[in-house]
Amino acid sequence: MAGVAAWILVWWGVVSVFKVPPEFLPSPWQVAKKILWLAANDIGEGKLWLHLGWSLLRFLSGFMLAMALGVPLGLLMGHFRPAREMLNPLFEMLRNVPPIAWAPFSLLWFGASFGSQAFVIFVAAFPPILMNTQQGVRLTDKGLISAARMLGAGSFTLLFEIGLPAAAPAVIAGLRIGLANGWLALVGAEIIAGPGALTGLGFLVLVGQQNLQATITIGAMALIGIIGASLDYALCRLEASVARGA
Repeated sequence: MAGVAAWILVWWGVVSVFKVPPEFLPSPWQVAKKILWLAANDIGEGKLWLHLGWSLLRFLSGFMLAMALGVPLGLLMGHFRPAREMLNPLFEMLRNVPPIAWAPFSLLWFGASFGSQAFVIFVAAFPPILMNTQQGVRLTDKGLISAARMLGAGSFTLLFEIGLPAAAPAVIAGLRIGLANGWLALVGAEIIAGPGALTGLGFLVLVGQQNLQATITIGAMALIGIIGASLDYALCRLEASVARGA
């Protein structure tokens, strides 16, 4: 918090000392006032709370789908070598494609809709969740697996009762990376993959840019940063809890 406060003071000092026009770089106080104004006044389809809610809903839809598919598939690829050898080349190639490059295809497949935005976020979050889960399973203690097999454990037990708990730190690390990637893709998804939508923090960024209102754009960017940091902090706490339990 002290570090954040120090940077805000630097920002304020630069604006004050160099007399920077608010159209170019508004002061922190001007941005804070604009955020309060957005909370009380409609822009697009509603007030700030509506835009926050839609952005979170779009993000969580894409991220939860990435988690629901990435973790089980990563477990499968980590445990079964044929599945890993067949699917790894595909995902190694796809994970190097920028998520926003999928926006034209998402518009083609889903139209300018909620689905196209969630799909771009899914594409951003899915690869690191999958790859980290796979790597965590592959690094499971081989002695533990051998002992479980000697006691008659089947594939299901090995996968979900031994592999998943052992891979939990790597899975959570993958979730953190996937969360960061998905949240970074949110604004691009709302602007590019959802033209015509009048909701979301990406919409507010676009409104500020189109109307030369830097206070709206920077205010929306500040909220994006705060929410993203809060979500990452929650996963950090979960990661620390899992590490203590291990």
